[in-house]
Amino acid sequence: MLSQILHEITSAREPVSLSVLSHKLGIERSALEGMLAYWVRKGRLRNDDKPVEAADAACTSGSCGSFCPSVSGCPFIAKMPRTYSVVIPVDEVK
Repeated sequence: MLSQILHEITSAREPVSLSVLSHKLGIERSALEGMLAYWVRKGRLRNDDKPVEAADAACTSGSCGSFCPSVSGCPFIAKMPRTYSVVIPVDEVK
């Protein structure tokens, strides 16, 4: 199953979202997350999510007012689907 997951992501033309991959392979999302974490630890996949840094948020400028819930609870920061893509080994880059 692990090799099938890696094959699906490798053959995709763009980063693959967790929900699409889960549906396509018929694997529960929570089980798939663990399998993807295995490939990330092995250096074969990259988690494309970039967490929003406090410095990137509008909240740091005080524009939200005194009731700002912080970056983690800000309603103006969209949550994007988690995606994964293949890590290309350095010796294959030309």
